[in-house]
Amino acid sequence: MKALAVAAASALVLLTGSGNAGPSPAGQPESLNRLTDLLADRLDTADTVAAAKWATASRDGSEPVIDDPTREAQIGDAMAELGTTHDLPEPWVRQVFQSQIEASKLIQRGLVLQWHYNPAPPPAMDLPTIRPIIDHLNTEIITEMADTQATLASPDCPTQLLGSVATTISTHHSDPLHQAALVRAAIPLCGR
Repeated sequence: MKALAVAAASALVLLTGSGNAGPSPAGQPESLNRLTDLLADRLDTADTVAAAKWATASRDGSEPVIDDPTREAQIGDAMAELGTTHDLPEPWVRQVFQSQIEASKLIQRGLVLQWHYNPAPPPAMDLPTIRPIIDHLNTEIITEMADTQATLASPDCPTQLLGSVATTISTHHSDPLHQAALVRAAIPLCGR
């Protein structure tokens, strides 16, 4: 139910164009801003991943392959293991990272569709180069989830998360594709 409330409120932010959450009410810290910023930073890597997959497919004369079940399972396993060292519930960590992966694939699919009509620029780096950056961001996300456990488990989480998502949207990508992906990635955070 919390996830539905966050999704609906986030969709409202996107539809109304409100990108500024405004100041937090007195006594209510903006404790989830760093977490949503990290989610957005990780989602920003999807552009490079999509471009690298596009370039590989163009050389091979095939369609880009977005899904990588082996890599996705490796991320899920590694983050679940790391999460346990921070006393985070394994199912929740897996859910958060599966959502992050699905949000990244949303961006990749959107860009590939766009590039069918306007070819993509060459990628800034290849997949083996971008993956350590993704892995580092994943680790930072786990650390921030651990640092904000109390807020993420609180009844105020959806409200806090909505404000942080709106703040992140106002400071990161302004295009609807990245906004929708950020909402998708953030939804399970309050599900602890």
